Amino acid sequence: MLKPSRTYEEACRTFRWRIPDRYNLAFDLCDRQTMGGADGHRTALVVDDGNGQVDRYSFSMLRLLTNRVCNVLTAQGVGPGDRVVVSLPASVEAASLLLAAPRMGAVAVPLPLSLDAALALERMNQCGARVAVVTRPLFDYLMDHRSALTSLAAVLVTDGGNNAGNGDFWALLEQASDAFELALTSAHDAAFLFYPHGETPGLLHAHRSVPGNLPAMEFALGFFAQPGDVLWTSWDWMGFEGLLWAIMPAWHHGVPVIASPHPFDPERALTLLADHGVRTIIMPPDHLAAMTDAALRTSHALPRAMATGPDPMPRALHEAVQRAFGVVANEIWGTCRVGAVAANNAAIMEMRGRSPGKAVPGVFVEAVDYDGSRVLAAGNVGILAVAPDTPGACLSVWDDSQIGLRASGGWILSGWSGSRDLDGYIWPDPRPGLDLLIPTLPSASPDDAPVIKLDGVSPQDRW
Repeated sequence: MLKPSRTYEEACRTFRWRIPDRYNLAFDLCDRQTMGGADGHRTALVVDDGNGQVDRYSFSMLRLLTNRVCNVLTAQGVGPGDRVVVSLPASVEAASLLLAAPRMGAVAVPLPLSLDAALALERMNQCGARVAVVTRPLFDYLMDHRSALTSLAAVLVTDGGNNAGNGDFWALLEQASDAFELALTSAHDAAFLFYPHGETPGLLHAHRSVPGNLPAMEFALGFFAQPGDVLWTSWDWMGFEGLLWAIMPAWHHGVPVIASPHPFDPERALTLLADHGVRTIIMPPDHLAAMTDAALRTSHALPRAMATGPDPMPRALHEAVQRAFGVVANEIWGTCRVGAVAANNAAIMEMRGRSPGKAVPGVFVEAVDYDGSRVLAAGNVGILAVAPDTPGACLSVWDDSQIGLRASGGWILSGWSGSRDLDGYIWPDPRPGLDLLIPTLPSASPDDAPVIKLDGVSPQDRW
């Protein structure tokens, strides 16, 4: 969407939203890459299990697999608007399911693997999920608590072996057709239901959220995508950021994504970058700190661009990243409520303290007072909010209430306090109690604060 620009002002001036009324994200991310002269044999996904097994999937293969998944879900009674729970590691199964549910007009409900099983069951019941596709541990838990499942018609397992019975996902997939008619969806139809940071009852996002979150990612990754880009992220694919700030924007641009099903490990991450020619990286600050620390101690591949967020990144970590990788880690800021709404691009604009940058092209971010009745003047701290028609923002709270979501003027509340300064830079207040591990530079002593605590310091204090 963004055009390469020499200044922030030029990027804003030349930007236009181009989201059609009829829009299905699965068609955009997968089918479109195989039609109209596009080379559907280009790599979409590379899955590296870390044990020598590397599987590659083209966009054509991913489309056919997604169609099979749609037919499996249809056979289990899933229809338009129904919820499909997905709780899987980064994998081809996760990719096909997260595309299949929106493709058929259903709603994907990604649940992180780290989520307590009892809480996962509670969320399945709360959203009235029709089908859940999960790993073996959660499958066994759900089978042991069948009487507590109020809405699920089927629970499928991707690694069940011979003990999964009728719930064997791959056995059902092998019998399914690879032809499926795409649902005609509106850009405003629900596609995902996220439960960020323990929020209840969850936040609905529309198909439009994929293009709606593109500008921030494109801006922070040096006007992504560039020829030869390959993307890797350490964010959980079951989370809002991993899905809408990394994986799906990459496929929108036809860029290959590297997946590893294992928990994040900094040394392993460096190996992945070298083995698969990763040129663009996007990850949270704590992972970036650990990987930078490892990179300062060993040789490694150099990426073209790096991005991080949404938590603020200390200056010491910025300096360490640039020293280790030769590029600036541009920040992205936003929440599941409002989407990715602010970002930096150090090549064309100044970086200021703990600010993640300015509102991205096409988005308006302001601080509103704590009762949401008025927009505050620059420099005044309130609740950061975005304009009502922001494409990357959520549709609603799951129970359709707008409590705590919209201000009286229609502005969508981010859930973070903060301010905007006179030059347009956004200053979110960091979350209380967040600790970031900062790599110790060779020129620094162990007493140079290797750990920086972000404990709610106000923007005025930082200035």
